[in-house]
Amino acid sequence: MWQAVIVGLIVIVAVAYTAWALLPATLRLRLAQGIGDWGRQPGRAGWLARVATAVESGARARLGGCSDCSAVQAAPKPPTDRPER
Repeated sequence: MWQAVIVGLIVIVAVAYTAWALLPATLRLRLAQGIGDWGRQPGRAGWLARVATAVESGARARLGGCSDCSAVQAAPKPPTDRPER
């Protein structure tokens, strides 16, 4: 009996994670902001506020913009008076 409940919970968590990961970034951020606002309301448990903040910051972190792709240009180096060797 308990095995079925545990497997069911695992399946629900996996489906929720997959749906969250496949949402468009703007919708995911809007939902995360709503969860964050709801979780930080006065009277909520401290752990709920921390989880809501983590969800919101996680959604912001995945908002695109890669830092290691070739499209990102490095900052130009300032000119020096020394000749290059």
